[in-house]
Amino acid sequence: MSHVLIVDDNPIFRLGLKELVKAARPDLAVVEDETFSGARTQLKGERDFLLIMIDMKVRDFGGFVGLFQLRTEFPNVPVIVFSTSTDSESVSRAVAFGAAGYISKSAPCDQIARTLKSSLSGKDFGTVPIIANENQINPIAALSPAQLRVLKGLKKGLRNKEIAFELGLTEKTVKAYMSTLYRKLGVSTRTQALLLLQEVSL
Repeated sequence: MSHVLIVDDNPIFRLGLKELVKAARPDLAVVEDETFSGARTQLKGERDFLLIMIDMKVRDFGGFVGLFQLRTEFPNVPVIVFSTSTDSESVSRAVAFGAAGYISKSAPCDQIARTLKSSLSGKDFGTVPIIANENQINPIAALSPAQLRVLKGLKKGLRNKEIAFELGLTEKTVKAYMSTLYRKLGVSTRTQALLLLQEVSL
């Protein structure tokens, strides 16, 4: 039997999603978890998972870093993320790092139901309220030439001082670029940025 994994720390939201999944595909079993670590344990088991649905702010997920890790570890299972943030930059970052769909947590139930019915039937995610498509901008592709050069230095493992020396910039300028890069990548630390950049071609 195929399964759908729902990861959210709100039991009421999980219950609602579970009912929507059952309505869309009564033949599927639903597995729930409230943490990212628990979800990974479930995915490493012997069950066959058809879809993962996860809240971007779930405990220990780490936002886009967790999404990247999820797609790296389980590349054959599509991921739909739920979030209260619906700005285009958040959607673009989620898409760039592997989300198959992006749904606002405030979307009406009937829209989410149509999305699930479509996605679980193997069709395109065309009815997702906010969704990955060819018009979404990859956050790395949208960087300026100067930002990209700093990002390449970061990927090479250089410190800010070394990047500044290599590019002929002041260390203060590099720090300012780093702040912008972290925001665009949806991370808050250098380690998180490096994790996301592991398999990204610059």
